[in-house]
Amino acid sequence: MFNALISLVFAGLLAGPAHEPTSAPPRPVLIELYTSQGCPLCPAANEYLGRLDERADVIALSFSVDYWDIYGWQDTYARPEFVERQRDYKTRMDLARIYTPQFVIDGTTEAGGSQPEGILAQIANRQLTMTGSVEINVQHHGEGNFTIDIDGSVPSQDPATIYLAAYVPGWRTVNVEGGNNAGREIRVYNPVTAIFELGQWQQGEDSYGAALPEGLAGVFFVQGGNGGPIYGAADFRRSMTN
Repeated sequence: MFNALISLVFAGLLAGPAHEPTSAPPRPVLIELYTSQGCPLCPAANEYLGRLDERADVIALSFSVDYWDIYGWQDTYARPEFVERQRDYKTRMDLARIYTPQFVIDGTTEAGGSQPEGILAQIANRQLTMTGSVEINVQHHGEGNFTIDIDGSVPSQDPATIYLAAYVPGWRTVNVEGGNNAGREIRVYNPVTAIFELGQWQQGEDSYGAALPEGLAGVFFVQGGNGGPIYGAADFRRSMTN
């Protein structure tokens, strides 16, 4: 299991007094797809997620949920904590239910997998409304060791939560042997294997360390509490040369 392979060491280092938000360059929008290998509509949504990730202004992750497992196939990437994350979005966005496939755009809005035009419109809208007050710099020290430095502040009176999502980059093929997709060979894109809550942060300079084994990549992101907006995100694949 990838959860057993992931190794994470983190520490928050307060450096200097708090200061006003700093100016940050445009950042990519974090797209989360809630999916299941047992969901008939989810393979097409994963294909669309892969196409979205071709854009330089998008970070794309898939979170597999386990509530389809009762129909005869256990999703190989599903975790109960991913369902809880989806439930937080349901509560925050006042949705009637959780479902798959569901796209969540930067923690602010959501759309079903059959609504690509709506997803594109929401990405464009988020780019117009996002703040640039969080700077994230990822440095690769070799052998999967990283340092992540953040600076600035969140546009909220409440602290944000710092997360690290570990994922398998690219496409993975799964031969589904039971449930609604029985007999199908489906592809999943950038499946998350574990998500770690690293602590709370509101402003100033902080530094974190992460160690990822070969075969895993990571997304470090700053998010408002209980399924709130994403304030900053960095994909380790795009930061390897820093």
